[in-house]
Amino acid sequence: MLKRNILYAVSCMACVGVASCSQSRTESVIDPSLEEMQADYIIFGLTDYLTRKGIREAIVQADTAFFFQDSTVVLLSGNVKLTAYNQGLGTEKAVVTSDRGRLDTSNNSLIALGNAVLVIQADGRRIESAELRYIPDQDAISSDSATVMYDGENIIEGTGFDADLNFDRVLVRNARTRGGVIRF
Repeated sequence: MLKRNILYAVSCMACVGVASCSQSRTESVIDPSLEEMQADYIIFGLTDYLTRKGIREAIVQADTAFFFQDSTVVLLSGNVKLTAYNQGLGTEKAVVTSDRGRLDTSNNSLIALGNAVLVIQADGRRIESAELRYIPDQDAISSDSATVMYDGENIIEGTGFDADLNFDRVLVRNARTRGGVIRF
């Protein structure tokens, strides 16, 4: 009797399994925005090491990266982060974060877009802008958008900024202060 009940239960489960496999799904389980994306490759959880002559200059991280076969540009989306390093010491010198970005793999440049923030590790200065351009071949990081720099208790606003990648000189264009002294 027990064997017959077990055999009956296994037969029922097999029938249910076969019936459920034969049903096809008509709707897509993919986000419609991803279906419309023309990217050739999509990577979730990107970490990319940017090097020059075999030496690590920076690490780029993003939630999603969109690659195109006919381009050296990679579109980045979600929690974009670039960590720049001192070449001689290997320590962090700056961190850039943004909502999205555009990485050019031919020259390792990055345009950080949307709520872009640069934090300079050596002195804690923080620069906020709608976009930041990291261009290692020109030893530069800059912005042409409205910029706010927090330097200790000083708040400096301007129409953009230019800096070298050692941050020896950070120039806020058309600078005005909300208090304190502007340090050059």
